[in-house]
Amino acid sequence: MSPQTAKLRRASSRRARRKSLWQQALLMLALAALWVFLWDTVSVFSVLSGLVLAFALTRVFYLPPVELSGRFDPRYALVFVGWFLYRVVVASFQVAWSAVRPHGVGAGSVIEVELHTRSDLLITLISQVTGLIPGSVVLEVDRARSNVYIHVLDAAEDREIDAARQEMATIEYLLIRAMGSPHDIAILNEYRRGKGLPPVLERKDAAARARAAGAGERNTSAGNPSDSTPATTDQDTASAPEERRP
Repeated sequence: MSPQTAKLRRASSRRARRKSLWQQALLMLALAALWVFLWDTVSVFSVLSGLVLAFALTRVFYLPPVELSGRFDPRYALVFVGWFLYRVVVASFQVAWSAVRPHGVGAGSVIEVELHTRSDLLITLISQVTGLIPGSVVLEVDRARSNVYIHVLDAAEDREIDAARQEMATIEYLLIRAMGSPHDIAILNEYRRGKGLPPVLERKDAAARARAAGAGERNTSAGNPSDSTPATTDQDTASAPEERRP
């Protein structure tokens, strides 16, 4: 391994360690804030006890780490909040009308929706948002394949099932724009290009592709020791003495 490659790996390890500590600190603060909310009072005791309890929970009851994307765009977050409030109001009227209309509520459907992201945090948020919109409820989440199974009210026809899938795709699209990682953006853009749709956040996508290409080149150069071995030329082969057989 060359000194430059070792230096790059040490720098990458330090960045990963700092990112992990930052993520753990954020999660501990979130747990402590939840503890303070449960106490319904802000005091020195509630804050300190919340921090101690959060530290104990994260050390005693180990769970897989929640990978944060490291980015958050307030503009797209506001767009998502506005869309969500609009959908809650519209869906509420739709469910209310289906309950009082003359021919009653139509048959529902259980729909499988495949997500593009592999982030546990985004999958959880997408499922929670889907369940908060009236008329739909999440039944199961297949984390390994990023599939979400939802029950949709009054969705017996193909166009209604397609509309439910499109709504979940919109939720994923808006959340990735607001807080998705560069990898999530790249995966989403591959799908959008395949559908003939314009990509989103192209600069983030291009940066992710450049980093992936650079990492691939470094791994190739580090894992191929034959580059440092001098090549054997035809002249060297010709100058070698022939083996004589008795």
